[in-house]
Amino acid sequence: MTKTTVMVLEDDIRASYTLESTINQHPQFSVVAVSESYADALLQFNAFKPDLVFVDITLPDGSGLALIRELRAQNVSCSFIMTTAEREAATVEQAVQLGVMDYLVKPIRMSRVNQALEDYLKYRRTLTTAATVDQNDIDQLFRKSPATPIRSTPKGIDATTLANLKQILLDEQLQDFSADDIGKKMNVSRITARRYLEFLETEGMIKLVLNYKTGGRPQRLYQLLH
Repeated sequence: MTKTTVMVLEDDIRASYTLESTINQHPQFSVVAVSESYADALLQFNAFKPDLVFVDITLPDGSGLALIRELRAQNVSCSFIMTTAEREAATVEQAVQLGVMDYLVKPIRMSRVNQALEDYLKYRRTLTTAATVDQNDIDQLFRKSPATPIRSTPKGIDATTLANLKQILLDEQLQDFSADDIGKKMNVSRITARRYLEFLETEGMIKLVLNYKTGGRPQRLYQLLH
């Protein structure tokens, strides 16, 4: 299995060692270069062409963000993960705009490094195992929360039951029907039938009319609108 090659750019010796040892413990990654400065990082990057670079922002001779910007301008095929103590929102925004894959805040935890490595592998697998990806794949790549299902009908109105009622009305072209009539046809209670009829009224499929020829309380009837 070909391992993903990694370069570590870090001027903090302890952090650099932690990163290098953690990455090398992962069976699918191999650190091919370690650098402590901006200038040396450019030389090593061009020499080793790593797939992935862990970049510290604060370097003795420059900024890790500037280094990424310079390499992006060269159109290099590489992914970047920030490792830094910088927590300013503006700095994080710059990193996101430069397309970094992850942002690890110091002190760096090994578990978080491993998570970043696993996320990188998932990203590569998604984009290399198929010529096209669907919306779900894209949402996962961009770490989007699962979409909340959108109800097509309000609470208490079942979509299937509603569709059946619509079909009955269209097939039988009923006129001057009551909730009791519909309840018997659908084998549901009059109250349930009325709830569905009132919903269809709001949709403009039927209208309510009152029959005063009952000798008592007017009867609620519905008519199908064309």
